[in-house]
Amino acid sequence: MLNISANSKEILEKAIKVFFTRVVGYGFGFLFTWIVASKFGPTIQGGFAISLVFLSVGVIIAKLGIDTSLVKWIASSRNSSQEKHIIRKSAIIAIISSILVGALVFFLAPLIAYMYQMPDIVVNIRWAALGIPAISLLEICGSIFKGKKETTPFGVYVHILKFAFPLFLIWILYLKGYVNLQIPTLAYSIGILATGFLAFTHLFFRYKNISSTKVDHLSTSFILRESYPMMISSSIVMLMGWSDIFLLGFFSSKETIGIYSTAVKLAATVSFIYNAVATITTPKIAEFYARNDETLLNNSVSFASRLMMICGIPVFLTLMLFPEFFLGLFGEEYIKGSLVLRILIFAQITNVLTGPVGPLFQMTGLQVKLQQFILLSLIINIVLSLILVQSFGAKGVAFASGVGMMVWNILGAVYLYRKKSIKSWIH
Repeated sequence: MLNISANSKEILEKAIKVFFTRVVGYGFGFLFTWIVASKFGPTIQGGFAISLVFLSVGVIIAKLGIDTSLVKWIASSRNSSQEKHIIRKSAIIAIISSILVGALVFFLAPLIAYMYQMPDIVVNIRWAALGIPAISLLEICGSIFKGKKETTPFGVYVHILKFAFPLFLIWILYLKGYVNLQIPTLAYSIGILATGFLAFTHLFFRYKNISSTKVDHLSTSFILRESYPMMISSSIVMLMGWSDIFLLGFFSSKETIGIYSTAVKLAATVSFIYNAVATITTPKIAEFYARNDETLLNNSVSFASRLMMICGIPVFLTLMLFPEFFLGLFGEEYIKGSLVLRILIFAQITNVLTGPVGPLFQMTGLQVKLQQFILLSLIINIVLSLILVQSFGAKGVAFASGVGMMVWNILGAVYLYRKKSIKSWIH
């Protein structure tokens, strides 16, 4: 039975709110994936997955880790005037960086297509490049809401509209008869741009009439120095998450990639409640760590880990027992990914059972150590993938990806306990 303190009650109540917004958003995201997978087919789904690799990695690099740092800075800021200065300074750097990264990916699109020997994905990659500034803007705005513990606007923009707008666009385009390789990436990028613009407008009018109070230590060099380790850690996590599809592009067809990427999306539902709880717990970790309140910090982590496990295991068991049913929802050809799905969800449940490892490292000044663990896991992941992909295909890549995820989560949990006496897992 959960022992509900006032702090734990707040985590539970806000996590439930975030959970339901994520359910709605995931429903839209699921429908988007279903339309691409079933109406456009696994080949187009595979091309879309490759474009998402470069969009996602581009966004991580473009943000420079500022979005993660913003959660910490906003959570510990003293007033709205300071917040405005922090937001303005950080957002300008991130937006300029995202435009530069987006331009680089745009002009490298022919080279990327040549590298994969898929000349038809050039336009896909270019639409993905145009989506990089849009997603960067949306995630910067989301971090501001997250730092202020405002779960409703965070959930609406980051979880619901982020998927609702692309879904609406792709459905309209499909009904109009536009069914080709570029349509999913086009709909996704434009939908995200609309969401990012709305979130930015929301914050613009909120802070419009508030004077800005300069935060002396918040120079450009300080922002980059503090955020850089966050970017490295996030980049490695992202590379590890997308390395499987990146490598499959060299050894498999777009159809195989499409089936694999669909299994990846289903497996991610195991960590669904993990992400909802982590959204609420992350700013609390930053707040209690800044106040040096070890009791509330440990209580928050303990409660969060229990909540993650209680909600994660039923999803894990359901997918593990009935993978064919859930993959079959996208079409009969996707059932071939059943073993891949089982491998991936086993790795995801390890992520859930070890608790909020990533947020603890990022919010307690241990970004560099986290970076080292994730880099080690990435190396293991890539080496195993290269060894297994030619003999076992998507199954070998899934196994390598799962091992990589498990390694950094387990190493991180053990390190936190030994060095900080924090048990991130359920106890």
